[in-house]
Amino acid sequence: MKSEKSSFWRNLVVVFGLLSVLWLVQFAQYSGIYDFSAYGNWPHHIEGLKGIIFSPFIHGSFDHLISNTLPMMVLLTVLLNAYSGVAIPVLVFVHLTSGILVWLFAPPDTVHIGISGIIYGIAVFLVASGLFRKDRTSITIAIFVGLIYGSMIWGFIPQPGISWQSHLFGAISGLIIAYILRKNDLPETIEEPEHMEEDRHFFDMIEK
Repeated sequence: MKSEKSSFWRNLVVVFGLLSVLWLVQFAQYSGIYDFSAYGNWPHHIEGLKGIIFSPFIHGSFDHLISNTLPMMVLLTVLLNAYSGVAIPVLVFVHLTSGILVWLFAPPDTVHIGISGIIYGIAVFLVASGLFRKDRTSITIAIFVGLIYGSMIWGFIPQPGISWQSHLFGAISGLIIAYILRKNDLPETIEEPEHMEEDRHFFDMIEK
């Protein structure tokens, strides 16, 4: 029990640490300390390749960042605690794969920033894992995420000023990694002791 509690609080520190980085970057951008606009994901341009790594940490406004903060906090906390053994590979895969797909397939006259693609990737991973794994915990988590964040599906609809491509490719990345890791980090299966099996057979014979 103690180790589970310490693990939860350690994961919470990681979540707030990441969110702190996002807010520090935004404050630095807003105050003019540093201009991060050159680190966006600029599709098809060599200069935009660095955005695959850095663009999720940049937001266009405080409203943009605020809208991403709560879902990132909730979904990342669930991911780290429910799928602790695969959480980091999931994050790395979604981050890089969604960024690469945006760079390859989004229009070349657009620049993409924000962590929403990773949010979509985590959400779809959590939902898809319930479908692929079919254990009680993963199904419960999938239902929870579906009920709370099901409206995120509207983020796939093309809208001016919204990187729906990041949402789409983030979701695709989450689906792929959920399938790849569907047999990893599964809950333990509890088997009945052999003598209980023998006792049951014995009484079955008497009843017959």
